[in-house]
Amino acid sequence: MSEVGTLKKGLDIFSLLIKEPNMTISEMMNVLQYNKSTMYRLVSTLEQNKFIERTADHRYRVSTVLMSQLSGGNSYDLNWFSVPPMEKLNQQTKETIYAGVISGNKMVTTQVVSGEYYSTRTHSEVGNKKAIHANGIGKCILAYQSAEVQNQIIEQLTFEIFTSQTLTSRTDLEGELHKIREQGYAVDNEEGEIGLRCIAAPVRKNGQVIAAVALSGPSGRVSHDKDEYHAKLVKKCADAISHTMTHNL
Repeated sequence: MSEVGTLKKGLDIFSLLIKEPNMTISEMMNVLQYNKSTMYRLVSTLEQNKFIERTADHRYRVSTVLMSQLSGGNSYDLNWFSVPPMEKLNQQTKETIYAGVISGNKMVTTQVVSGEYYSTRTHSEVGNKKAIHANGIGKCILAYQSAEVQNQIIEQLTFEIFTSQTLTSRTDLEGELHKIREQGYAVDNEEGEIGLRCIAAPVRKNGQVIAAVALSGPSGRVSHDKDEYHAKLVKKCADAISHTMTHNL
C-alpha cells in the first residue's frame, strides 16, 4: 500500500469516528470495507499517536486529548455523547434541540438536531455565539458556576437589548440565576428573538455543570403553560448526557 493510500485510509477512519463515535473495529470494517489486517494496523497507529482512543467496552472514538487541544479546553466531547439523547428528544417533540458551552462571555453552540418545522425552527448552527444573558443555555450554565466565576463572566457582559423581554441589568440576571437553580432549568422567554422560546437544563461532568441542552421552538408551541412538561423532558435528556459523559471517559 502506498503512503498516500495509507494516509487516505487512516483519514477515512478518523472521519468516520467524528461522524459516528464509539464504533467497534468490526463496525468500522463493515462501513469502510477494509480488510481485517489493514483495519487493525491503521487503528493501532491512530491510537498510538493519540488521534483516537479505545473505551472500556473496546469501542473507538476521536481522542478527547486531541479534541481538548483543538477546542482550547472546551468540552467538545459533548458533541458525540449528546447525540443519542438529543435525537430522542427531537423525535418526541419535533422541535430543535441544541447543546452549548460558555466560552468567555458568550454561549457557543456545539451540537444541533434540527426540528421538523424548518421554516420556524431556531436559526442556530454549530459554532454560533450568543449573548449569555439573552439565551437559555447561557443562563443555565452560568447559574451553576461558583460565585467567583459568575462575577467574572457577568462583569464582561454589556447587556445588549434584543427584545422587550431581554434582561437589562446585573440585578435582573442574578435574580434569574437564583430562579434557575431553584427550579433546575432555564427559560428563554423570547429574550433573544421575538417569537422563539427555549427550555434549557444543565449537563454535568463528574458533578460539575460544563454545558447545557435546550429545546427551542416558536412561542406558540413551546408556550409558557407547557414549561414544566418540556422541562421534564429536557432535564431527562441532560441527565442522560451527563451520565454518558461521566461514565464513558
